[in-house]
Amino acid sequence: MIKFLLCAAVLGLCVGCAFLLTRKFKQRSDFFYNLNLFNERLVNEVSYTKIPLPAFLEKYEFSGDFKKMLEEKRTSDFQKNNYEFSYLKEDEKKFLHDYFFMIGKSDAASQKTYLSAVRAEIAERKRINEDTYKKYFSLYLKLGFLAGLILIILIV
Repeated sequence: MIKFLLCAAVLGLCVGCAFLLTRKFKQRSDFFYNLNLFNERLVNEVSYTKIPLPAFLEKYEFSGDFKKMLEEKRTSDFQKNNYEFSYLKEDEKKFLHDYFFMIGKSDAASQKTYLSAVRAEIAERKRINEDTYKKYFSLYLKLGFLAGLILIILIV
């Protein structure tokens, strides 16, 4: 009975570790989902209502680290460039810096043109990160399960 409980605990621990290893992929996927949502909503608002950026941020709700980043930007009047999330790559940080540097700096027509131009790139980054998450989630989960089975065999 004790061996059975120990085996179940080891298997659970290995699968839990696999979930932790996929955390950064999930966070990156969620971040780019929120960025894509932000961009789509901002394109629509700039096109039709032309509300200021602080009012836009009050109107819509985002989640996770993206929400934290927007709150920091709002308190610093979009002057703070804090993209130091451990799961973002250097080119993604540079893209975010360039993206938020351009937002709110010109008239509505220029904003609409810029936001429409980066729409495809953001959607592509979102898709790539979602695919990467799905691929690595499946891989790490299987590896965690197999590592647990190997440890169970060694225990028994």
